Amino acid sequence: MAHRTSAVADPGPDAPPPGPAQRAMLRQSIRFTVVLRLTSCAMGGAVALTGRATAARPGWVTVCAVALIAWGVLFVLFMLARGPSRWLLAGDVALVVALCLAHRELVPGQVLQASAGTGWVDIAAGSGVFIAQFALRQPSGMAVALLIAAAYTAGAPGLREAPVLLVVQGALAATLVGLLRREARAVDRELAGRAEAAAAAAARSAARADERDQQRRLHDTVLATLTIVGAGGIEATSPVLAGRAAADLAVIDGLRTGGGGPPPGGPPRNARLDLALRAAVAAPRPGLPALRVTADVAPCELRHDVVEAIAGSAEEALLNVARHAGTGTARLGLVRTTRGAVLTIADEGAGFDPAAVPPQRRGLRESIHGRMSAVGGGARVESRPGTGTRVRLWWPDE
Repeated sequence: MAHRTSAVADPGPDAPPPGPAQRAMLRQSIRFTVVLRLTSCAMGGAVALTGRATAARPGWVTVCAVALIAWGVLFVLFMLARGPSRWLLAGDVALVVALCLAHRELVPGQVLQASAGTGWVDIAAGSGVFIAQFALRQPSGMAVALLIAAAYTAGAPGLREAPVLLVVQGALAATLVGLLRREARAVDRELAGRAEAAAAAAARSAARADERDQQRRLHDTVLATLTIVGAGGIEATSPVLAGRAAADLAVIDGLRTGGGGPPPGGPPRNARLDLALRAAVAAPRPGLPALRVTADVAPCELRHDVVEAIAGSAEEALLNVARHAGTGTARLGLVRTTRGAVLTIADEGAGFDPAAVPPQRRGLRESIHGRMSAVGGGARVESRPGTGTRVRLWWPDE
C-alpha cells in the first residue's frame, strides 16, 4: 500500500523527509480515518433510513443515506489503495457540508429540537471534523471544522450547542494530533542522531582498525628487517637483504594503494587455512637461524580475513621462535572445531616471562593478540623461562 505523504498533511517542500516515527504515525492516522469514516457512514446511513418516514423530505433522506454509505465504501477503497490525497479529503468535506446545509430537510423536527449528537447528520459532521484534524496540517484542519460548524448552523438555524461542540471537538483533536506529530518528529530526530553517532563511531573504529593493521604489517616486515640488520644478522651487501627490502617495499606499496584484502563491500569470501599455514611455515626467515617446523594441519576453509589473521599470527610466532627461542624445531597443530578452528604453535626453547615484555614491544600485543582480536578471535601465550613457549590461537572467540 503506497501512501503519498506529499498529498495530505504535507509539511512543505523545504521540510526534511519523514522519519520512521512520522511514517508510523501516518499509517496509524490512515487506519483511524478509514475506520472512523466507514463506521460513521454505515451508522449514519442506517439511522437515516430507519427514520426517513418522519423527515421533511423522505426521498432526500433515502438518496443522501445511500450516497453516504456509498461514499464510505469509496473513501476506504481509495484510501487503502492510493493513500490520502487532497481531492479525497475535499470530497469528504463537501459531502459533510452538503448534509449540514440540508440538515433541516433530512431529520425529523423532534430530532432538531433535541440535544446535539442525536441525529445522523451530527454523526457525519463530527466524524468529518475529526478526519480533517488527522488529515490536514493546521490551521487548515481547524478551518474545515469552522466550515462544517458554519454549514451546520446555516442548515438548522437557531440557538444550538451542536456547532459549538463541533468546534470544541476540532480543537481537542487538533491539539492531540499536534502533540503526536511533535513527539514523532522528536523521536525521528533522536533516531537520526543515534544513527549519525553510530556511523561516526563505526568510521572511527574502522580507521583505528586500519591503522593497527598497517602497524602490524610494518612490524612484521620493515621493522623486522631493520631489527635484523641492526643486530648484524644480515650484511649490508647481502643479496638476502636486497630480497627482503624488495618484499618490504611491496608491502608498503600495498598499504599505500589499499591492496591486500578481499574487495570492499563485497561478500566475504573463504580461503584455505591449511594452505596459508603451510605457506607461513615455508616462508623464508633470512638472517635468522634455520627452523624446522613439524606441521599437522588438515584441510580447513574459513573466511578470508580470518585465514589472513591466523596465518599472519602464526608466521609472527614462528619468527619469534627462530629469533628468541634458541631451538631449531617447532610444532604447529591445527584442530577444526564445530564453530571454527584452534591453532597451536609450540617449541621447547628458552621460554620467557610474557608479563615482563615491555609495553612498547608490539610483536605479541599487536601482531598476535591484536590481529586475532580484530577478526573476532583470541590468542594466548603460555611460557616460562626454561620451559619453552606455547602459543594458542582460536576463532571465533571462546
